[in-house]
Amino acid sequence: MKKNEKGITLVELLCSLALLSMVLLLVSSIQMFSVKQSTAQNEEIQKQTDDRLAMNMLTKEIRKADSAKINIQNNILTIDGTKYFLDGTSLKKGDQVLVSNIKNFTIIQNGDKITLQVGSISTTMYIRK
Repeated sequence: MKKNEKGITLVELLCSLALLSMVLLLVSSIQMFSVKQSTAQNEEIQKQTDDRLAMNMLTKEIRKADSAKINIQNNILTIDGTKYFLDGTSLKKGDQVLVSNIKNFTIIQNGDKITLQVGSISTTMYIRK
């Protein structure tokens, strides 16, 4: 006599479903980790971009200004009567917001040397006389 052995048993079905669900769980956790990592990297890139933009604007303004018209007091840079300062996380030029999302803004003048730090970027400039 021949037995009819077509199809799958309930045990085989349950084992295959358990394996499939483990594989899907692993794939979804990898995908969620990738999305979180991508979001964190995009935020860091945006912060660095904002810092570089603010640094470029400030260095251009300092370099084109006359040295007699540059004044620095209490982290407020004044060039030709226009004040540059950090208000919360926004770098302002007078009342106008130049760049947002800036963590810190430090400017120190020591003689003809100006040290400028915006976020994580720092530079030193020498004023020509």
